[in-house]
Amino acid sequence: MIETREVTRGDYLAPQFSADGRELMVTGPQLAGLYVMPLAGTTVRQLTSDAEAGVHARWTADGSIAYRAHRAGMRRDLVIGRDKSVRIAAAKSQVAFAKDDLMYVVDRTGKLARIGSGDRFFGAVVSQDGDKVVYQGLSTGLYLYIRSTGVSRYIGPGTAPAWSPDGSRVVYEVTEDDGHEILASDLYVYEVARDRVSAITTTDRMIERRPSFSPTGASIAFDDNTGGVFVGRFEVQ
Repeated sequence: MIETREVTRGDYLAPQFSADGRELMVTGPQLAGLYVMPLAGTTVRQLTSDAEAGVHARWTADGSIAYRAHRAGMRRDLVIGRDKSVRIAAAKSQVAFAKDDLMYVVDRTGKLARIGSGDRFFGAVVSQDGDKVVYQGLSTGLYLYIRSTGVSRYIGPGTAPAWSPDGSRVVYEVTEDDGHEILASDLYVYEVARDRVSAITTTDRMIERRPSFSPTGASIAFDDNTGGVFVGRFEVQ
């Protein structure tokens, strides 16, 4: 990754590009609240202060943001618009999900199948075309499942995976900790076709975390330990 630039500085985490690539959605400390900021500008707008809103937050096709928060005594799937109006998200079928530390997927035959073994699994992330699923084992790291072929692969240690728009790559972080704090982190990319992992950051001064691809796949946004949000041009050999 080259030509990295800082977009903003503050207690913002987990940047995600909007569909047109002109804005970033971010969250705050402990993944609380949701904010939107332009890539060309300095104004940061807060949409909500809900606790843990950033955990499952994602852009929707119409430019709103889907997330989860407590309403009426239970955790609900919500959608918030640019005018801060909030509505209950429409129910939709899931192709992959975790339940009781086990991972399940709707396979190529349309049947629900359990995938993964030997760990406690969570965090399924489905590619935009719905065919590929990356998910995490608590102690082992990241795995890939391809629904159209039934192929399963172990990617390696890592957390916070995000798909490229075309579903050909996964960007993620590999962290080091002392049992209490993250001491180091770099970003890696996994290429599905080559079954290959490549490091895209190798710095000592920054702790790069929570990456995401731009809509074209040409850039990656991430946050770091200094309180900055960065965007870098993506390049892998």
